[in-house]
Amino acid sequence: MTMRVGRRFIGAALALAAVAGSVLAPAASAQRLTLKYAHCCPADQAYGVYAHDFADRVAKNSNGEIKVEVLDGGVMGTEQAMAQKVQLGVLQMAGITANNVAQLAPSLNVLVMPYLLGGVDDLTGARGLLRAGAYRDELDRRVVAESGSLRVVGGYTNSFRSMFAKDRCISKVSDLQGLKFRAPKNPVMTAMWEAWGISTYPIAWGETFGAIASGVVDAFDSPTDVILKMGFHEHIKYVTEASYLPLAAVVIANGDWFGGLSEADRAIILRSAGETDVAHAEWVKKVGAEVREALKSQHGVKFCELENTDEWRDRARGAWPKLYELVGGGKDWVDATARYVQTGALQ
Repeated sequence: MTMRVGRRFIGAALALAAVAGSVLAPAASAQRLTLKYAHCCPADQAYGVYAHDFADRVAKNSNGEIKVEVLDGGVMGTEQAMAQKVQLGVLQMAGITANNVAQLAPSLNVLVMPYLLGGVDDLTGARGLLRAGAYRDELDRRVVAESGSLRVVGGYTNSFRSMFAKDRCISKVSDLQGLKFRAPKNPVMTAMWEAWGISTYPIAWGETFGAIASGVVDAFDSPTDVILKMGFHEHIKYVTEASYLPLAAVVIANGDWFGGLSEADRAIILRSAGETDVAHAEWVKKVGAEVREALKSQHGVKFCELENTDEWRDRARGAWPKLYELVGGGKDWVDATARYVQTGALQ
């Protein structure tokens, strides 16, 4: 009898403690807003890492009230198609390479002016062009005016573009001759390649792996991490890391949707994007060395050195005068951007 009473007492005490705990523990708020965020790539590649970190920070900063549904792997189409879907409001947000949004907002073409920047920090460092601040505020204002419905709420990179080839090192400008080179369909970037003496194949990013595998093209450029993270090491055996152009990605939101949110919700999204911008920049620096080592030691990829760098730079920058008309704001906007990079001031 005593043992039975004791068990009842212990059971009642445990039940009371459970009830008390449920009352005292802070409960997560009910989810009340879901937004869709699309991007091009696998979840463990730089674009996916940014997207999922952003989603986690939004959930944390909203105490679970806002959910970001991440659509990985280009399931919403090409980057240009995704940009159009955000413009139309079919998608709320996306992380897209700037040159693929420039079709809707030409001011973004300033980010693909060859040899404009000296390093990754000029893009995503403390005073970088894509870090929240005076320059990005002006960029956002221009994008809104040109697109009618896009907002820039964040930005990131996975470093400068490298040149990749299946069967040769690219070291000199003359090494490009005879290569079937894939490049994005962007007039500023096309002019850069023409300044180096070649015509490129404007193949959509989602079709690039198949084009490399089948031999439609035998070279392309992109940051080095895509070779490892997206399986290109099966075909690409030569990498030339360079500094002619960073891969700049902008996080865009549909302006009508974003403007329709409460001030508090807009603040949560901007805060979460800002935190992700900073964390992702550090992640990119860390992962770069790891990717290079894995490509060399595990996949036999050879890293080549760029020679005669003055020739590469001078020929590319020599094309600037005919590129101004392709940039929203023209030469004045290019000059303002270069001045900001040098001084941190727009005026």
